[in-house]
Parts: sequence; C-alpha cells; structure tokens
Amino acid sequence: MADEKWIAGLRGDMPANEAARLALGARLGAVRDHLPAAVFHADADIEHVHQLRVCTRRAAAALRIFTPCLAARLAEKTRKTLRALRRSAGEARDWDVFLVELQTRLRKTAVANRPGLYFLAGQAHAHRELAQEHLRQAYHAKAELFNQCTDEIAQELGESEAEEPLHDLAGPTLVHLLQELENAARADLQSYDALHQVRILGKQLRYAMEIFANCYAVAFREKYYPAVTEMQDLLGLANDSHCAVERLKALRQLLLDRQAPHWPACQPGIDMLIAFHERRLPLQRRKFEKWWKAWLQSGAESAFGRLIGNKY
Repeated sequence: MADEKWIAGLRGDMPANEAARLALGARLGAVRDHLPAAVFHADADIEHVHQLRVCTRRAAAALRIFTPCLAARLAEKTRKTLRALRRSAGEARDWDVFLVELQTRLRKTAVANRPGLYFLAGQAHAHRELAQEHLRQAYHAKAELFNQCTDEIAQELGESEAEEPLHDLAGPTLVHLLQELENAARADLQSYDALHQVRILGKQLRYAMEIFANCYAVAFREKYYPAVTEMQDLLGLANDSHCAVERLKALRQLLLDRQAPHWPACQPGIDMLIAFHERRLPLQRRKFEKWWKAWLQSGAESAFGRLIGNKY
C-alpha cells in the first residue's frame, strides 16, 4: 500500500505541479487503500484504523502545501472530505487507545481496582462500536466523493503547466511552519490548549518535512526529522492523558448518575486511572519544556532554520 512517509521520485528541482501530482497521488492513494480495511475489517486489527488516521493527516498536510497548484473549489472540496474521514477515524482510534491501556492495566492491577476497570472497559467497548458506526457512515457518505476528488486532482495536475521548482516552495513553507511552532512554544504551556497548539504545529512541520526531504542535505532527514518526531512523541502522551481524563470523568459521572449503588466498588479503579493521567500530563509537559530548552541551547533550532532557509 502507498503509505510510506517518504515519497519516491520527489526531487527539489522538479516543477511544483509535478511534485504535487506525485505527492498528492501517494497521500490520497494511501487513504483510498486503507479506507476499506478500516471500515470493514477493524475487528481483525486495530492498526487498520490507526493507519487510516495517519494517512488522512498526511494527505491533509500535502493538500495544504499544494493548494496553490489546484483550483480553489477542488482543494476545498477535498479538504472537507478528508476532514470528515479523519475525524471519524480519529474517534475510533481514540477509543482503541483507551481500550488497549485498560486491557494492559487489568492484567496487572490490584483486585480492588478491577470492578472500576471492568466498568470502564464495558463502556469503552460500547463507545468504540458507536465510533465504528460513525466511520461506516462517513465511508458511505464520503468515499465516492473522495474518489472523485482524487481523480479530479490527478487530471487537473496532469494538465497544468510547469511551475516553480519544488525547492522554491520548500523554504518559505518550512520557515513559516517553524516560526509558528516557535511562537506557540513561547506561550504559557500550563494551558492545555496552548500545549495542544504546539503539538498540532509540530505535526504539520513533520508532515511537511516528509514532502520536502529531498530538497535538502542528508542531515534534514537523518538529524532534524527524528528530532521533530521525538518532540511529537512527548506531546502525544500528554494529549493521550488529556483525552483520557476527559473520558474517565464523563464515564465516572455516568456511573454516579445511573448506577450509583455500584460506585463504591468501582471508585478505586476509576480514581486510580484518573490520578495516573492527571500526573502524566504535567510530567509530559515538563519533559517537552526540557526538550525544547535543550533544542534551543544546543543550536539545533538555529541550524535547522538556516538549513531550510537555503536551497539544496
């Protein structure tokens, strides 16, 4: 399947419209390839939904980069279609992550915690089934339109004339993304919304780097891309804990409202899990802040900025 992060055939000196044809063909093709398995065979392997979510994110990033190469109407239609598929896959994936952690904890936790975790697992399975239904609905509503958009983009880019080379697009795009990331990282990260914005911008930078890797020297891929990926991993755990706390508190309230007699038995397990995630989120925030400080003090951020500001 066409789901590799690095896109074969891209070169810094190739016309941007030709690069767009290759990149969008690969990224949209990966979504098309993974969509049926995620919709119809999610029970066989949770990776089907995970890969669909990742592919829709990469496709959206490529679409943002190459929107100037497309008719505005087509770009917007494709963006909205991808967003619907991405959100549905995201809902299902979030519950998968939640359930995997519960299953791991159930194998290790104290007996007193198990009733609460069993309650959470039952509720999570029900929400996961509902999320899968939402994904099926999105598929039936959007799959045909998505395929039409993919075909229209291929046709439009195949007919367009040569434009600026890809490396002329790379520098301004990456410099802008890096500046946005720097600005976000200087905010008060005690606010989760601010921390989440850093994560979003880091993800956008990472996916753009995958498109532009061949515009730069080898250090771009072997040194700076892994650094951005490490940053994303730190922020990803913070995001997982934030989402988990929201879900856990909602499920706790559901139990209190509808099955209050069971609360004493379930309380230890639920409170234990909430406490874990409420500790982990600030811990991951501090780890990111330490990482970011080291990134700046080492000169890596400045060197990366100089690299992307110059052509290959």
